[in-house]
Amino acid sequence: MPTKVFISYAHESVELSNNVLEFSNLLRSKGIDSEIDQYEEAPAEGWPKWMMRQIQKADFVIVCCSKLFYERANDFSGSDDGLGVKWETSLILQQLYGLSTNNTKFIPVIFDSHNRPHIPLPLQPYTYYQLDDESSKERLINRLHGTSKSKRPPLGEKPAERLIDELEQKERKSMFISSIIDVDLWNEAKWSGMAFVSDPSLKSPPIACFMFANEEAGEKIFKALKENFGVFDTKDEMRLSFIENISSSAPRDYKVHFGSSRDVLADKLGQYGMEKDSSLLVTFSRFHEMNPPSDPSSLTVFKHSFSHFKTFYITNLITKNGQIQPSFSNLIQKNKISFRTKSEVIKDKNDEDYVVFGTYEKT
Repeated sequence: MPTKVFISYAHESVELSNNVLEFSNLLRSKGIDSEIDQYEEAPAEGWPKWMMRQIQKADFVIVCCSKLFYERANDFSGSDDGLGVKWETSLILQQLYGLSTNNTKFIPVIFDSHNRPHIPLPLQPYTYYQLDDESSKERLINRLHGTSKSKRPPLGEKPAERLIDELEQKERKSMFISSIIDVDLWNEAKWSGMAFVSDPSLKSPPIACFMFANEEAGEKIFKALKENFGVFDTKDEMRLSFIENISSSAPRDYKVHFGSSRDVLADKLGQYGMEKDSSLLVTFSRFHEMNPPSDPSSLTVFKHSFSHFKTFYITNLITKNGQIQPSFSNLIQKNKISFRTKSEVIKDKNDEDYVVFGTYEKT
């Protein structure tokens, strides 16, 4: 029986659809039973059932990663746009979760290097293939055929045993590095402060705005965050905390700490087959000290608004027509936030916010 393949992609452009058709035709010419929607005019069972049947019957599902596919895969808005891709994506993700980390069915591909950032997060841990690279394309075809040019050589004979003193077994740890902070881009942006937008009439949730000396770089930071997490950070992967009472001489001063949630990253260790107790978790975060000139500070107003709505938004500040305003296109909604005091943080050196004080400060 020939290998059966289903190709999933977004109808982003005529060029992309033509590339998919050409690639599928190539696979069929190589003896691989490739299936795409362009071969069907109007399936009798309807497109949703047709797509479900193709994904279930296929030996391999090739996912063509593009900008539009990535956006649809991360769209939790409930919009009717791109329902086909959203439906295929939900089916693929459901099967991926069922496979845990043992994925041998879903294969990400890109047509050129520009689409490498558009590989959806659940597929990023797995081998991808670049189809404008002939050697990469050939490796993919060999994989679909179940053949490989990289063959293990036979084992040689076992050498004669000799007695040696047993060495004490050393503890081995795996290292897991993950962060929402693009260090180079944050260095370029130069985080300079915070601003808050709160509705006195309490008709809409408040907005916590990040100010950057380089507004263009700041816009890139939050555009990338929204592409990764969507309009709503449902898993609270981004952690934002405000630590107050940091100085007896300046009681209004506070620190802001932003980065990845340690609890969420710890959960990801299990997803990648790593043990929490025997793994080293490395992440990066950023913090900034605020020195409000008056009382009550805007943070106090923000806290009052958040206590009413139990939700808020984060984004960056931009200058538009000479006026400073939130970048509404980058708004990300969150439900979780931490309001803390210095005394709470410094009593435990393992506290997530302990880093904002460091060893150089008197505690």
